[in-house]
Amino acid sequence: MSKIITINRKYIVMVASVLVICLIGFAGFSFWQNSEASASKNSGIPEIKMLGVTVEPASVVKDLTYGSVTLKGAQVITTKSFDLIATVQNTSAKKMTNIPVELQVTLVGDNTKKVTSPGNLPSLEPGAMARVAFRQINVLGDALGKSSTNGQHLVTLRINPNPEGGVEQATEASFRFNVDTTVKVPTTVQKQ
Repeated sequence: MSKIITINRKYIVMVASVLVICLIGFAGFSFWQNSEASASKNSGIPEIKMLGVTVEPASVVKDLTYGSVTLKGAQVITTKSFDLIATVQNTSAKKMTNIPVELQVTLVGDNTKKVTSPGNLPSLEPGAMARVAFRQINVLGDALGKSSTNGQHLVTLRINPNPEGGVEQATEASFRFNVDTTVKVPTTVQKQ
């Protein structure tokens, strides 16, 4: 004799729903772990770390007043051209070659006044430091003691990725300064 087993449809639907919810949860958990792993890889120490930036002739930190606007502790360059020297370090365990470096100078508030200068580091050993120099950079505006906005510059230094050379991450550093050729430089700064 054969026995007939009957199963209520609502139980089949409930079991199938629980299985679907478990699969979605498992997939979501797996995706979350992969996202977290890639985020922790990218948010760590950059492959090439920027240790410092030097401007020649040296900039002056000074309070500037233009009409009713006062800029406290503004970094001021008092010449029409300057040199920028950046010190970088390879923080990875691999040698890097043909490292693309880019300097961009922009007049704040006027995106039409922008200068981009490309550069290249031939190689950088693991843990080694190097200096990248951009010479005779012309300023894009001058406050001339009258306008706080006419002399504000934004300098952005970028290390661009080059997977063939071993550079996989982009690194960027920016700083602002004012150009005002009417500012008098203290004699102690001039002699450096």
